[in-house]
Amino acid sequence: MYETFDAIDYIDYLRRRWPLIASACLAALLLTLGASLMIPKRYTATASIVIEPPGGSDARLTTAVSAMYLESLKTYELFANSDSLFARAAERFHLAGSQSLEALKRRVLKVTKLRDTKVLEIRVTLGDPKAAQSLAQYLAEETVRMSREESRNSDLDFVQQAATQTADAQHRLEELQKTWNALVVSKPLESLQSEIDSTVELRGKVQEQFVEAQAEEAQYQTQQSDGQFAREQLQAAQARAAVLEKRSQELDRAIQEKTKLLASRTAHRDALQTEMKVEQEGYKTVAARLREYQATAGSHAEQLRVIDPGIVPQQPSSPNVSLNVAIALFVTLLASILYLSGGFVYGRRSVRYEAPVARGMRG
Repeated sequence: MYETFDAIDYIDYLRRRWPLIASACLAALLLTLGASLMIPKRYTATASIVIEPPGGSDARLTTAVSAMYLESLKTYELFANSDSLFARAAERFHLAGSQSLEALKRRVLKVTKLRDTKVLEIRVTLGDPKAAQSLAQYLAEETVRMSREESRNSDLDFVQQAATQTADAQHRLEELQKTWNALVVSKPLESLQSEIDSTVELRGKVQEQFVEAQAEEAQYQTQQSDGQFAREQLQAAQARAAVLEKRSQELDRAIQEKTKLLASRTAHRDALQTEMKVEQEGYKTVAARLREYQATAGSHAEQLRVIDPGIVPQQPSSPNVSLNVAIALFVTLLASILYLSGGFVYGRRSVRYEAPVARGMRG
């Protein structure tokens, strides 16, 4: 059985051995400080991009952004974190060395969409602070460019479809215009109407002459008993009246035929003119849609904008000397206390239990 633990003895035990703890902590301090100072310094520059809603969105929607929508914006990390973009950046800034691009990217680049925000952060860590800032700004600007180009390409299908519809509508309108021009030349209305007017006027004159001939016929009818001259004049008046009547009938038929032809041509022209108006309205609609698509191409998706190209870092991000020293001191102090505590426990005296002996049995 061990002796009962005494806190005062334990504290006194540690106090007497404080030089060991101090020596260990001092050694850890010197070693950690020396190692931290020997490690090459690295600097981290941060560029920020804001992800705005599509250009055609209602402004009221910008204030009602759901958590699911904000989470969906993490897909834009793929633009900034793409291998092709980093390969171009590595070649531009002469970063490629013996290590692979994948390992270099893991060590240099970190892209994060800040939680519950529309901000995308690009963090670049390099040994040269100016190079770190330049690379972060370049990646941010290229990310914005790639996003706009991808959005513009996605809208290109709509532009091409609208362009095809516009070309088809223009072709139909041109064909109708050719038909209209040919119709005006081959089947004019003005000349036909003029013919009808002339025929009607002629019929009117023939009708007047027919009436006069009938009047003469009636006059000579009453005078035919007066002699041979009256009978001859009667026969001439009757023949003239018959000719004029036949001519009037012919003119009536011509007027009816030409009027029917005029009505047919007018109906055809009106139908063609109506069709042309419909095609013109359709062409205006698809042409306006094409102009709208061309003007707004690339703005139907979220718009990325660099809000902070970053600054040249003044303090290194690693190594963190103060943090390394603090951790080393804490671990050394804890290890020293645990070590001394083990010695204290091990060095306690063991007290054995002695059973009582009867008085008469003692020698």
